Amino acid sequence: MTVSIIVPVYNVENYLSKCLDSLINQTYKDIQIICVNDGSTDNSSKILYEYAQKDSRIKIAEKENGGLFSARHEGMKYVDGDYILFVDSDDYVDRTLIEKCVNTADADIVVFGAFSVKKDKITSGGYGYSKIPCKYFKKTFNKDDFGKDIFKFPATAWSKMYRTSFIKENNIRFQEIRNGEDQLFFIHSMLTAKKIAVIPENLYYYLKTRKGAITAVNKKTSLSPILNCYETEKLLSDLNIEENFKTFIVNKYFEKSLSWYTKADENIKDEFYTELIKLQAYLSEKYRGKWWKNLNIKQKESYYGLKFKVLLAKIGDAK
Repeated sequence: MTVSIIVPVYNVENYLSKCLDSLINQTYKDIQIICVNDGSTDNSSKILYEYAQKDSRIKIAEKENGGLFSARHEGMKYVDGDYILFVDSDDYVDRTLIEKCVNTADADIVVFGAFSVKKDKITSGGYGYSKIPCKYFKKTFNKDDFGKDIFKFPATAWSKMYRTSFIKENNIRFQEIRNGEDQLFFIHSMLTAKKIAVIPENLYYYLKTRKGAITAVNKKTSLSPILNCYETEKLLSDLNIEENFKTFIVNKYFEKSLSWYTKADENIKDEFYTELIKLQAYLSEKYRGKWWKNLNIKQKESYYGLKFKVLLAKIGDAK
């Protein structure tokens, strides 16, 4: 079978060669590498065409800058493979990754772990396979099996290989936002897959501290989790997910929104507060009797102060 690898590229001239080298040197050779140049203004485009001349498996798509979600969607237009793999262009992968995915049990999704790379120090961080309960290692499973363990799997697009027909038949898409775009993709794919398998190895190298990367910024500069919460809530309703499980997932994104508010950049703090209050009102109306209706969110909340308020609200809800 053929595996299509979608690589969004935007101003990564210092990292792109290492990424592409890790792909063209895979032990599994039947691959298609779709590089989407998302309006790069550095030497990324030049590097792409140099590699394409050397390896015919590389296809380059050019587009104006639109963000990661639009680059991935653009790449999907050129997929010929039976399976799809997403690799970010500042990351790199183990040379056996695709071979091990292909050789794993027949599944809609194959999950693997990732190392975190920070200033050349490699650790098994938050996306490592050890975070996944070992009971999922030797069988295929689906949402009926993992239930509330869903967030113990890495909530990223690049930590999995997907059956192409499964993605297309279920119209699984990335959310059209600049940050957190793969949360909706993660939830939708995990809840609709009939068979999921896990490779208990870290086979992806996730670069955490690249200059200019969103993940390298400590202050939060977007409304990402709030937007995730609205879209996820709508998706769960469309999929007719059982009410308690639905509430569990929505609660996760609401709590993430609260956490982000305390870390929001001053330029977005007021807007974040306004939208957070709107989200709280929306959820309190739609899910009556839940703890979030009792939460009194003030402007300029501290991280630990808000966490304490959340705890009190949950205690009140449990009574």
